[in-house]
Parts: sequence; structure tokens; C-alpha cells
Amino acid sequence: MDINPAPRVLFVCTGNATRSVIGAALLSQARPDWSIDSAGTFAIPGLPSSVRTLAALESVGVSAPGHRSTTLNAAHLTDVDLVIGFELDHVRYIRRRYPHAADRTATLRRLVAHDVDPWHLPRGLEEEPLESWMVTEDPAGGDIDVFTECARSIADDMALLMPRLLTWTP
Repeated sequence: MDINPAPRVLFVCTGNATRSVIGAALLSQARPDWSIDSAGTFAIPGLPSSVRTLAALESVGVSAPGHRSTTLNAAHLTDVDLVIGFELDHVRYIRRRYPHAADRTATLRRLVAHDVDPWHLPRGLEEEPLESWMVTEDPAGGDIDVFTECARSIADDMALLMPRLLTWTP
């Protein structure tokens, strides 16, 4: 029996192709001992990372070897401590389909913009209005520069959130 279990963190985007992969790779690099996963609300299962995503990952100094896209399901949310999405629709999807995890779900920008403890999110978060400033734009359809800009934005946000994530205690 593990007396100090590692937290379970899930990154959620739409296709599990770029944003959630980058977020998970960044946190995995900082905390390889934690349980970190990624999934997509509308992913095509089994797709490898694109050349653009690989370049974006490289631009922020991380990798996701062997990544294959996966569709979000109930198992991803079993005993999850924190769910980090990138769009309002990701949060809405979890609120609607997996309400038991709604109070542990927020967008990355929402977590960064408010000085909140990500492990003890404010009561009522699951009912909080969602606003456009809470979004990290999807680079899908863009060129490598757009993907790289997205990766740098996520890396900057994760750098701001990281000190609070590292306060984890079971």
C-alpha cells in the first residue's frame, strides 16, 4: 500500500493531438513520479503525433515518445485529482458527461489567472461561468509556427502554475 500516492493529473483537449500532449509532457518532465495522462473529447484513437506537434514539443524542450491519441472515457477520470482543459467546451463536456469530476476541472488559463490552489479548487467551480479569456487556442490547421506558438503559450502558463502544482500533499 502506497502511503504517499502521487497525484493523478489529466490534460484534456479536443483531439488529444497537441495541447493536452504538450501539457502532459511538460508536467511529466517536471514530475516523472506523478500519474499524468492526456485524452481528447473528440479524438480519433491511435493516431501518432504529427510533425507539427513534434516540432512544437521540441520547441519547449519536451517529447512524448510513442504518444497515440485516445478518447476521453470514464477510466481517465477515476480517482483523478486535477483535470486541466484548454477550451470552454472541454470543461463543459466534463461537466455534462462526468459531473463527479467537474469540481476538479478547469482550463489551464483559468488556473493560471487566479491564484488558486489547484488541489483545492474553490467550491462552486463546476458552476462557474466560462469566459473566452480562459481558452488556449487550438493550433489545428496552422503551420509549424502556429503550433510552436501554442506550445510556448502552454509552457509559459505551466511555468506559472508549476509552483502551485508542486505543493501536492496527499
